[in-house]
Amino acid sequence: MFRKLACLVALVALVSTSSTGCIGRMAVSAEVMKFNLRVAETRWGREAVFLILYIIPVYGFAGLIDLVVVNSIEFWTGTNPVSGESRLAKVGDQKRVVGPNGGQAVSTLREDGSIDVEIREPSGTEHFINLIRQNGGMVARDADGQQLGRLDEHGAVHLAPRVLTARAAY
Repeated sequence: MFRKLACLVALVALVSTSSTGCIGRMAVSAEVMKFNLRVAETRWGREAVFLILYIIPVYGFAGLIDLVVVNSIEFWTGTNPVSGESRLAKVGDQKRVVGPNGGQAVSTLREDGSIDVEIREPSGTEHFINLIRQNGGMVARDADGQQLGRLDEHGAVHLAPRVLTARAAY
């Protein structure tokens, strides 16, 4: 009986994950992890809680619920029912990343499908680049729209001649 149930659960998990084609946010598993971080303040305490939740198997059930139910709902509706987050970026959406040295990068999705990336170094120096998919690859442009380089469909990088000249001057 247990063997048949295990096979059925494995089959359902396989079909649901292969038919959705994405992993999703794994929001239930993330909530278990957040719980783990809130319960204990020290590394050893967190490790003990992690081991208990893993042995019981809270993490395993959370992952199974994510894979079979939550991520499937996210795929078909576009919104994760646990986190409430949309899986699709919208025009104007921004994502900010702060590096360990204090540098920042902000990316913004544009109407044409390209992404503007603004980078600010800790010294205050700012850089701008626009990335857009083109012919199976990607093209990088500066703030004036001049091509800096491209990544072709085979993964080869091609820098614009003026970029090569500018780098040679260093």
